[in-house]
Amino acid sequence: MLYHKNEYLEVKTFYDNKLINIELNNSNFNVIFPKEVWNCLDTEIKDFITDNIAFTSTNYLPLLYKKKGIVYNTRNPVFEPYLFMSTMYDLPSSAELDSKSNLDYIRDYFNLDFIFKPGDSRIWSKSFEPKKKAIISFTSGKESLLTLAVCLELGIEPILVNVIEPSNIYEHKHRSKLLEELSQEFGIKYYAIHHDIGLFHHSEYMGLRNTTLGWGTQLLHYFFIYLPFLLKFKAKYLFYGNEFSCNKEIFTTEGFRANYCFDQSSRWTLQMDNMLRLLTRNSARVGSLVGPLNEIAIIRCLHEYYPELGKYQLSCFCDEPIGKVQRWCCNCSKCARTYAFLKAIGVDPKKLGFWTDMFSENHKELYTVFGGEKTYGFDSSGMGREEQELALFLAAEKDPYNKFLKDYMQITPYINSSEGKKRFKKDYSHYFGVQEYEAIPYEIRQEVYDLFSKILEPPLSSFDKIEELPLEITLPNPEDDSNLN
Repeated sequence: MLYHKNEYLEVKTFYDNKLINIELNNSNFNVIFPKEVWNCLDTEIKDFITDNIAFTSTNYLPLLYKKKGIVYNTRNPVFEPYLFMSTMYDLPSSAELDSKSNLDYIRDYFNLDFIFKPGDSRIWSKSFEPKKKAIISFTSGKESLLTLAVCLELGIEPILVNVIEPSNIYEHKHRSKLLEELSQEFGIKYYAIHHDIGLFHHSEYMGLRNTTLGWGTQLLHYFFIYLPFLLKFKAKYLFYGNEFSCNKEIFTTEGFRANYCFDQSSRWTLQMDNMLRLLTRNSARVGSLVGPLNEIAIIRCLHEYYPELGKYQLSCFCDEPIGKVQRWCCNCSKCARTYAFLKAIGVDPKKLGFWTDMFSENHKELYTVFGGEKTYGFDSSGMGREEQELALFLAAEKDPYNKFLKDYMQITPYINSSEGKKRFKKDYSHYFGVQEYEAIPYEIRQEVYDLFSKILEPPLSSFDKIEELPLEITLPNPEDDSNLN
């Protein structure tokens, strides 16, 4: 194929005994692994991982640099079709968040050229005798903390791996402190991966326009970063913290289906499970232990049942200036959402480091239910509105004289009528219920359901003396199908 070099980005990559280096625009960016983890791999798997990481981390960049594609010095990565699918399903929501045309994003990505080094793609697979261990994609967020708790309950040895995103300016300072304290208290191994490649998402650093492009395929990119750890420790599982609400979809104004976190959906988690099963010849699995739960139920399980782990929660990007000294900025919609959920279940947010009252007039624009003028991401989509309505109602039960909550009670859908009560019971049952969820390895799925049913069984609200809610789920007989997901 003939091409004009100045119309394409060039991506060059190599690896040594501890890192993968990617050169873009004459600058070098690294993923740095612990030597004992990276060096235990043979050359074939290192080549395979490097090819895929080079592609997953850069494939969207031509859309921002207004180039026709990318010329790589790597072979065509085997899992390129997976990334294409993940990117395509993410583009409508990225376009909505970027205030761009869905169709333009999809057409422009579809038309990109990716030119690879001649030769056969590097293919690798190898089985091993798995140990009852799990690599946990760990952020110290509520999902990863509850995943850790469930692993400990099920007798699965957890190995925590945190990928440091340099685009979140102050986050690592707080997260590293929490990880060290948690590790010392519980004697759990953890690893922090220096990830310069994350700067590709740092628009200001790269001199690009602000965008959400690239974030929607992050879990697939992390998949290849976690793979050396899984192989080193011969772990049976790789667990992400993908919750039930990650399956929600809406239609955009241009008529495209949009999932604002498609790569966290059960559908995509199952695809990554397929990838890992192919690579390890069914030795290891990908899943999410918190997949049966909505966000507010995760908060409740973590803080009511595992408060010794809950105290380590950090669910803020810490990219506001206040993040330099506080682990919660208290000025973003993620903080507002977490604050509301904690108040709903009767946990004092100050115990987690919240430093101001977020139920106040000057924070209203951070809440979807009040218009959400300053929300972003999932919050700005409006898909979390019902769950937030429920949380504020439960919080108002506990603090009926709070002015912020009194204002909410003027617009709550749970009005004192039969329809309002019916709506409340429906929402309560759903958001505090245990949902059927495919992307849990089958051999532990029932144990996970049973554990969450036990935790969530006691009623949280006294509103109208809610009847006992059906929380238990029983799996169908698998008829001894060993390949059943």
